[in-house]
Amino acid sequence: MDRGHFLALLGFLTVTLVLYLVYAIVAPFLAPLGWAAVIGVLTFPLYRKLRAVVGGRELLAAGVMTPAVVITLVVPVIGLTFFVVQEATLAYQFLERVAADGGEAVLAKIRAHHLIHPWITRIEAYTGPLSLEIDTTFLPEVKEVAAKVLGYSKEAVKNAFLFILKIILMVIALFFIYLDGERVQRRVLAIIPLPEQHKAELTDTVRRVLTAVMFGVFLTCLVQGALGGIGLLVAGIPSPVLFGAMMAVCALIPMVGTALIWLPAAIYLLLNGEVARGVGLMIWGFAVVSSIDNVIRPFFISGKAKLPVLVIAIGGLGGLASFGLLGAVIGPLVLALFLALFDMYQKEMAGSDANAGPRPEEG
Repeated sequence: MDRGHFLALLGFLTVTLVLYLVYAIVAPFLAPLGWAAVIGVLTFPLYRKLRAVVGGRELLAAGVMTPAVVITLVVPVIGLTFFVVQEATLAYQFLERVAADGGEAVLAKIRAHHLIHPWITRIEAYTGPLSLEIDTTFLPEVKEVAAKVLGYSKEAVKNAFLFILKIILMVIALFFIYLDGERVQRRVLAIIPLPEQHKAELTDTVRRVLTAVMFGVFLTCLVQGALGGIGLLVAGIPSPVLFGAMMAVCALIPMVGTALIWLPAAIYLLLNGEVARGVGLMIWGFAVVSSIDNVIRPFFISGKAKLPVLVIAIGGLGGLASFGLLGAVIGPLVLALFLALFDMYQKEMAGSDANAGPRPEEG
């Protein structure tokens, strides 16, 4: 190996090592930085207008825009998070009691319920000859599930400080996105080896897809809230409009979402003897309210993003499975950029073939 090749290989390894170290340092904070970037891109047109109003003073505009966005977007999310933490604390205390006695007290209350006890008696009449007892069958499972959920709850409490730190980091990053975002964008675009027209297309794709995704998420939450309110109204739960609005907000929470509202309502109906209404509300919640977002969100996003529904569905679900809540936004964006680059390459190849002209006939 000559000296030139050795230096090139050494330079490549050095750059790779530096990039890996940068990723290792930034990786724990990719989510808050990503959300800051998403919010910054969506609200940057408002920042430009504010900057023009204050006479082009970037520092003042960024200093006003950042707290305005925090009050409008971040504070409600933090409030919702603390509400969920409060409910999780109550659930945590309940799970501690369940894990302590193996669920015997809980099962005893369930067995003693005037609606459930007759059914358990009938079931035991059939399972008795098979030597199957409900208590001995379900107690170990209840204890195991409670222990697992209890472990998750402990981890959530431990990560509370990290969550606050991430929120602070996101706000700081948002401020600097407003202040230096255009300069960073120009520097990044300058190193991309593409014509200016293609760079403009990629920039437009990012803005269009991010706007479409957030628009689709907002509409989906409204639909889930409306359907949940209808279910509560039919089930006879008071204040269905208020609880429907709460479901629209809770729909933003991954995994649990609207179940934070309709599931306790269904349990309340069951415990009060309204078995048909409680079961009906539970079926409506599982089958419609909590599941419809996977169906309608891609359609809402597809039209505004000008992308196929299948691409949006795969990008959203795949991103959510790979990167969490932020992945639901980033997934469609990544696929959209891939399709845009593929389209550019296809056009370039078609133009090259057209410029080459017809091939001379052989022979």
